Amino acid sequence: MEAESPRIDVRTVLPEDAKALHELDYSFETDRIYTLNVRGRLTPTTDVDSLSLPRQTLSFELLETSVDPPLYKSFREFKRTLADVEAWLRNVGGGYVALANEQVAGVILLNVEEWRSLTRIEHIIVGRHFRRYGIGSLLLSCAADWARNHGCWAILLEAQNVNYPAIQFYLRNGLEVWGINQQFYPPGPVEHEIAIFMGKKLYSSP
Repeated sequence: MEAESPRIDVRTVLPEDAKALHELDYSFETDRIYTLNVRGRLTPTTDVDSLSLPRQTLSFELLETSVDPPLYKSFREFKRTLADVEAWLRNVGGGYVALANEQVAGVILLNVEEWRSLTRIEHIIVGRHFRRYGIGSLLLSCAADWARNHGCWAILLEAQNVNYPAIQFYLRNGLEVWGINQQFYPPGPVEHEIAIFMGKKLYSSP
């Protein structure tokens, strides 16, 4: 017999949620990632006859790629301490916590980029043991409502090319790939990763 699904509730995130959020296991494991394939190259030219040259093109492809053995990533490896989580909660404009049978199961943290009238999702986390209950989709829906209430025309977040499960989840929830940055992460353990920016329009125009 399958275990009964927990009752899921959502409320505004509070500073005192930091400890429970820090204790969540939000690692992931995947046997697929996205690799970036760049075709063509654009180089500056001073050739006066450059207009007569064949048209140059530059294209980017994200290719689904199998990895063996599967990749495992724990964000605790990257110095995400309780103090880090407390700082997250101090430096956001809003957010929501998801509760599974009154236990903290996930969070979404939000800020408004004023000049673009856009809501940036700073963090979205669902504990590994609370996945498959629709919590992530519920948090995204709350983020969209929050963004509309703040006069924003879109939501935007950043994912890593190695986090295939998260990217698939965002695509299922109506987000699209809006940009790619090969040099987004600083030197260190994640410098080889590629930032994939994904967004969703909430209105047809700003």
